Amino acid sequence: MAATTTDASVHAGHDPDVDRTKQYVLVAAVLAVMTAVEVSTYWFPKEFPVGVSTGLLVFLMIVKFVMVTAFFMHLKFDKRLLAVVFYSGLVLALVVYIAVLTAFRFWGPVENHMVPPTNQPAGSHAPVPTE
Repeated sequence: MAATTTDASVHAGHDPDVDRTKQYVLVAAVLAVMTAVEVSTYWFPKEFPVGVSTGLLVFLMIVKFVMVTAFFMHLKFDKRLLAVVFYSGLVLALVVYIAVLTAFRFWGPVENHMVPPTNQPAGSHAPVPTE
């Protein structure tokens, strides 16, 4: 009997033989721009609210995670259970990230942080005061 092309995936609107190179290049370009925005947060002025930059970074992290899993890991075309498994990992990562920031007293004035910022250049070590 001859093979037919009336496959269930083709009928569902998903043709596995479609060339998606343009789509992948576009997604990669969007991810590159979002990464550039993330890196640019290091040059924000010191007066810029920490909560805003942290919120921006968390938002970009979530969007990039969803884009990578949806397009490059093909979750957009897979069963819903796989998407739930991967996206629940994102929720777990966010909970752990917020818990760690809370443990280091990140949510408040800079003076109260567990690891306060230093004005010394990178790589320089201040002498330890002796008593």
